[in-house]
Amino acid sequence: MKKAVHFGAGNIGRGFIGVLLHQAGYEVVFADVVDALVDEMNAAKSYRVHTLDEVVQTEQVDNIRAVRLDSPNCIQEMVDADLITTAVGVGNLPNVGQIIAEALKLRRDGQPHRALNIMACENAIRATSTLKQEILRHVDADLADWVEQEVGFADVAVDRIAPNRAGYATEPLDAVVERFFEWDIEEPALKGALVIPGATFVAQLDPYLARKLYMLNGAHATAAYAGYQKGCETVLAAMQDSEIAALVAEVQHEAMMGLLHRYPQFEQPALEAYAERVRERFLNPHIHDDVARVGRDPLRKLSAQDRLVGPLLLAKAAGAATEGLASAIALGLAYDNAADAAAVQLQQDIAEQGVTATITRVTGLTGETIVQEIAQMYEKYASA
Repeated sequence: MKKAVHFGAGNIGRGFIGVLLHQAGYEVVFADVVDALVDEMNAAKSYRVHTLDEVVQTEQVDNIRAVRLDSPNCIQEMVDADLITTAVGVGNLPNVGQIIAEALKLRRDGQPHRALNIMACENAIRATSTLKQEILRHVDADLADWVEQEVGFADVAVDRIAPNRAGYATEPLDAVVERFFEWDIEEPALKGALVIPGATFVAQLDPYLARKLYMLNGAHATAAYAGYQKGCETVLAAMQDSEIAALVAEVQHEAMMGLLHRYPQFEQPALEAYAERVRERFLNPHIHDDVARVGRDPLRKLSAQDRLVGPLLLAKAAGAATEGLASAIALGLAYDNAADAAAVQLQQDIAEQGVTATITRVTGLTGETIVQEIAQMYEKYASA
């Protein structure tokens, strides 16, 4: 049986990466820093995944075990693994990289030509490339040459919501996830064959990173900022408002037109289906996503090339309409949540520098027409 070592045994590790690897026929060894969690997994040798849909579905994941992340056992497990994955948070990749480097030294000496692929399944752009650099910091030139020849480092785009476990999980190891997931893997970087049912293997990852950022994250932010304006507490409540739902769909359509222009490998029917699936996710009654969480840090989310300004620029390059995206940006500028430090700073900047100057500085937009359009929309929302 194939073996995968997965770093991070949290809800996403168990309910997303772990369950898909189990379905692909891997024996999954989890590595985690929480001793109690490691002990529980070794005692149970299995756990359940509850998938929240119209009907909650439960699946048993067995043939698993766990090791302490920084233990000799963890290093030894990687010596004969076929796959190494992570879901630990991008800030923890330096520590993980050092541990993997130790394993690769032993692997080169014992099984130098056994195929191995490594994927960092983090909520960050090209996290696997980041992990690779952390690994290479701890190896000499000879080992680095061997790593380049024998180890695959495939960047990925991953997406799955793991909502609050309360009300669904009855056992300590139960994982709770939404039905929808996405795992895009950049295939040319792999060594040997890799089969993971449900994952999508792509020749180039950048189009899929842009699709997620613009058509999912951008739509999510739009729902949050529009929902906040109307007093909605959750994205679900916001999407149940017909005006907000229509704006979210408009934002997605404008982003789609930009993506079709920039990335010819995309086809419109597939992007339209993707957009519809995203909106269905936002309407999942089991998922209570606070607009304050989704809208957090508008200074970052309104910056150049991020989830709202990026697709606006693509849509303009395609000659497509941008009214929906301009509205979403204006709503973000009007997000005056006093509990959000970035939102407070944004409102202070608008008060001191004026909205036009703030739009240019925050978004990087310089075209007079679009800046004035956003400014006029902001004044409407701010005075509402």
